[in-house]
Amino acid sequence: MSFIRSRKYLRFGLALFFATCAFSIALDTQMALSQEPIDDVLSPSEWQRVDGSVERALQWLGSRQQDDGSFPTQPQGQPGVTSLCVMAFLSHGHVPGEGPYGAQLLKAVEYIASRQKPSGLLTVVGPRGTTISRSVAFWTSNTVPYNHGMSGLLLSEVYAMGQVHRIENFEGTIEKALSATLTMQKWPKRFPAEQGGWRYLNSQRDYDSDLSVSGWQLMFLRSAKNAGFDVPQKPIDDAVGFVRNCFRPKFGAFLLHASDEDYRSRGMAGAGILALAHAGFHDAPEALQAGDWILRNDFRRYNTIIPFGQPDWPDDRYHYGAFNCTQAMYQLGGKYWQQFYPPMVRVLLENQQSDGSWQAERHQFDAKFGNAYTTALSVMTLGAPNQLLPIFQR
Repeated sequence: MSFIRSRKYLRFGLALFFATCAFSIALDTQMALSQEPIDDVLSPSEWQRVDGSVERALQWLGSRQQDDGSFPTQPQGQPGVTSLCVMAFLSHGHVPGEGPYGAQLLKAVEYIASRQKPSGLLTVVGPRGTTISRSVAFWTSNTVPYNHGMSGLLLSEVYAMGQVHRIENFEGTIEKALSATLTMQKWPKRFPAEQGGWRYLNSQRDYDSDLSVSGWQLMFLRSAKNAGFDVPQKPIDDAVGFVRNCFRPKFGAFLLHASDEDYRSRGMAGAGILALAHAGFHDAPEALQAGDWILRNDFRRYNTIIPFGQPDWPDDRYHYGAFNCTQAMYQLGGKYWQQFYPPMVRVLLENQQSDGSWQAERHQFDAKFGNAYTTALSVMTLGAPNQLLPIFQR
């Protein structure tokens, strides 16, 4: 029996497993299982192709792991990219310490946790002091919050699985990371609409919050709260308020900045829907309108960075957007999932490289992070219906 075709049985088994943890996902899982079968959106032969594609991709990722446990990328992308690679394995049923990739995943998690700075930041390149310095270079300022949010999310998801008892002070690592996230959220904002959000380390000349960074920090907070950590509700409520401020009814889409007139991308459309779903607003008017916008601006042209023919929209990242939008459309369900997922799958399968990986992003900044990054995102995109990562369960 292939993994994809047995997803419902595995999901049920993991629901029983997670029920022993410090958060309750059993009811959410039961609701997901009670929905119309997700397997119906693809034919049996297409699911088999997904099986083979994922297995080749995971084999390729496994072969690329470095001696220190990391997966290859620029130093400025660590340990965020390694965290995404581990999540790719988790999204298809592999866990640290068990199974064919168990030792590799445990080593990767140890690498991620060991990169924490005294301030609580989870990053390789970044300020080293006990407080978070905002006097850093532009490239460092941009990447640190992503590394921190992605890595914090991964650690809290793994913590909930109970597979990391061998890692010293793992709970304390997450608590320090939470403190850093809450500290960064409180930094002054020049515009009222940006309250509750996050952006880069140094103070930018234009905006103090953006939806892309904020989406990862909010996922980290929600995941840690679900895993039993003490996360106040107000920071989550404030973050959701910021997300809603990023929506523009005249476009039916979320923007990168709450104080901008137009800065659309597919990645931000998906990030906005996901953020509302994590707060319990699955069918919010903003989410439904953004879902319609995504259906009109699909991913059929592989690895394009300006999909709409608009020269002033240069910040669309294909694989990043595909990941966000696929998770978002699963949250919306119904026509959004049925119309979005099959063509998304077909494009990814058609463009997977012979070694099992996918191309690096074509975007001028994200290309530097390489194709372990984009392969991890693609594997999670294909695995969205598995619902094995608690943070993405509906």
